Amino acid sequence: MGQPALDNGRSWLLVLLVVLALSSLGFAIFSFVLGPELAQELELQRRSEVLVIPGTPDLEDFVEFWEEQGFFPLRQEKCSVLHRGNHPGQPRAWLQGQETWILVPGSFEGKLTTGLWELVAHFLDEGWSMQIEAHEQGYSLGFWSDLPGWEGRVLAHVWNLEVLTPNNYQVHRMGFLPVLGELFDPQDYLRGTSKAPVLAIIIDDWGYTNTAVDPLLAYPFPLTMAVLPHLQLSSEVSERAHGRGHEVILHQPMEALNSSLDLGPGGIMVEMDPEEQVAQLIQNLSSLPQVSGVNNHMGSRATEDPETMTQVLQVVRDLGLFFVDSHTSSASVVPQVARELGVSFGVNNLFIDNESDVEKIKDQVRKGLNLAKRQGHAVIIGHVRPTTALALWEMIPEFLSSEVELVPVSSLVY
Repeated sequence: MGQPALDNGRSWLLVLLVVLALSSLGFAIFSFVLGPELAQELELQRRSEVLVIPGTPDLEDFVEFWEEQGFFPLRQEKCSVLHRGNHPGQPRAWLQGQETWILVPGSFEGKLTTGLWELVAHFLDEGWSMQIEAHEQGYSLGFWSDLPGWEGRVLAHVWNLEVLTPNNYQVHRMGFLPVLGELFDPQDYLRGTSKAPVLAIIIDDWGYTNTAVDPLLAYPFPLTMAVLPHLQLSSEVSERAHGRGHEVILHQPMEALNSSLDLGPGGIMVEMDPEEQVAQLIQNLSSLPQVSGVNNHMGSRATEDPETMTQVLQVVRDLGLFFVDSHTSSASVVPQVARELGVSFGVNNLFIDNESDVEKIKDQVRKGLNLAKRQGHAVIIGHVRPTTALALWEMIPEFLSSEVELVPVSSLVY
């Protein structure tokens, strides 16, 4: 008869421990089940504080405003932050609203400041007291409001306006969240898929003066910039592209089947001594410290030659880089040699601007999007040309609605 009593005692002890554990997590559970604002209000009531929700501006109507300014509002995040202040005879607290809009520019000429000052003038006319703060990706607008029975004003609402760039694309466009130190995509989890369809766009031939340079560098989605070595703008454009958040790779000049074609500086020829090939590649890589990989410029003869590609890919492997076969020859040995050497590599699926016509370029990009949807991923290559830049800018609405995400080509090597 004694053993059951002991078991009952243990059972009550376990119940007590569970209750204590739950009570310590109580507010966290309320926050999860009831939402942060209601949970905060319940906590305030327990502390006998007065919760005030100040007046806030209605921002929903400004979606159309930003579209008229040439921007696509991508994401709107809302939350509230609890603030407390001292007040004679009665503690006071208020919920400060916070709202973040991600704006995708629809053209290279689109400037956030053009619409910003019009907005500020509108809210000032409505009687709001405001503050404006600039940050790296945009601006924050603060709205000040009176609290009943409170002397002075409080910051009632903060509207963050952030322009999409390659630096913040992964977080805002792909929806990744930091969970236990790793990036987690809740949309992929809900779909039950490992990854959404992805497309890498490589832009070749950087290093020359060209009117397409600035529009392509300003592109809001991530591109991979393949930079030729030792040209007038090679170093400068690599730094600018890297600073904007685009991936930079070396566009390595390599011998074509037509050996009379001018490769420019830094070229690798099949008849060069292996030591000379290696030295040339290392010199080219050293001139562009931002690069994370290599692809071939021309190279139809070199990529067909196992000895040349062995020398090139050994350097790529030893430096921890990757190689993308531009696929200028259907007889390329790059995949075979790369597998033998254990080099990360990828292969171009499609050139998009063999014809310098905006509509034809857009049709080629659409083929790339469809290929990515069919097989889950695709790599396409264009060049630093005004028509290519214009086509990509005009296709931003199609990219946004395509369910295909743009990624650096390093995401597609294996």
